Amino acid sequence: VAAAAVSVTSAAPAPPAASSVQMLVPGFTVRELPVGLTSLNNIEYAADGRLYAAGYDGRVHVLRDTDGDGLEEKVDTFWDKTSPNYPLGIAVRDGEPYLILTDEVVRFRDRDADGVPETREVFASGFDTPELAKAPYILRRRVDSAMAMSFGPDGALYLTMGNAAFRNPYWTDRAGVRHYAPDQRRGCLLRITSDGKIEQLASGLRYVMSLQWNRQGDLFATDQEGATWVPNGNPFDELLHLQPGRHYGFPPCHPTFLPNVVDEPSVWDYAPQHQSTCGFRFNGPLPGRDRFGPEFWADNALVTGESRGKLWRTALAKTAAGYVARTELIANIPFLVVDCAISPAGDLVVACHTGAPDWGNGPTGQGKLFKISFSDPTAPQPVAMWPASATETVIAFDRALDAKSWADVTAQTRIDSGRHVDAADRGELLRPGY
Repeated sequence: VAAAAVSVTSAAPAPPAASSVQMLVPGFTVRELPVGLTSLNNIEYAADGRLYAAGYDGRVHVLRDTDGDGLEEKVDTFWDKTSPNYPLGIAVRDGEPYLILTDEVVRFRDRDADGVPETREVFASGFDTPELAKAPYILRRRVDSAMAMSFGPDGALYLTMGNAAFRNPYWTDRAGVRHYAPDQRRGCLLRITSDGKIEQLASGLRYVMSLQWNRQGDLFATDQEGATWVPNGNPFDELLHLQPGRHYGFPPCHPTFLPNVVDEPSVWDYAPQHQSTCGFRFNGPLPGRDRFGPEFWADNALVTGESRGKLWRTALAKTAAGYVARTELIANIPFLVVDCAISPAGDLVVACHTGAPDWGNGPTGQGKLFKISFSDPTAPQPVAMWPASATETVIAFDRALDAKSWADVTAQTRIDSGRHVDAADRGELLRPGY
């Protein structure tokens, strides 16, 4: 690294516009997709560049760029039935979208090869426990059943079930009897083989919103903070490395209520509270998909923070003791960022709800789609920062800086510090998230 160090000593940048994405690293261009869709919960690209979008209202769309300007502007709604049984997870395999609903996974087939699916069929079902769905200590909400899904390197389908009682994690009934057990099919990870065999792999999950595999073939998930609603219930939003036989802390080990589990720690906690980590993707390059951003961003997890409009880049390293991580905030977004997807060309698209947390203006609210492109690979990228003294902060870049462009940097910079200060606080428009 040919590092150039800049000492930053002091004035605050202008606040971001209420309708724009504020990138916090140089070299990127942001454009809004020219489509008028209601709120979207999930997006994912096919290898040929089609962008599938699953709506909060239950409808499903495919977006295509037909005029060659790099923005998907043509929308075909191939499933137009609205439903409260809306999707919360998406995967694309062999060009076909799979969506996870309350108690089934559906697949859409494009049998006439025109790029727009026209047939809906059930791919997997029967993974719920009917007795649990009727239990009085279990909630009746969409997020208390199937939530996230992904196809593994072994070809099997992996999916998660919501915890089912976010204010009552040990499932205590009115008589004071506790019913939670790690082998129950709530707050768990399931594996469904091609022959329909269902296996429970892990427990202790709260509300996993995305499942993704990294290049090493390890499975990761974003899980939701729960301490706001119950003491000791996931203090922060988490990035988890999911492994068979592990328990991930919701509900936590308890000497009386749950004595025989060990709470597996997260790989990274996104703080402060109320970030609502939702969608994430592992960066490329991958077969059929380019890398987003600079070369040293390869294999990083790109994570969305729904309730406070965040976009993070989390670098991971695998060690003999497990994964370790480091996270950088790369964008503030003035909307509720629910999911993201990387295009074959290496652009990042983020799907947003509008309105206030939690989950904005509802199924009929306006949705937003932004495409973020790495348009200037020559822009110097910050790679490290440290305090050189009590009054001096140093930033190292990956290449030499243009002295003329940075001549007035001290007059344009201000540093705030303290226990409760986080990166780009001044750029937050959704503050706090709840």
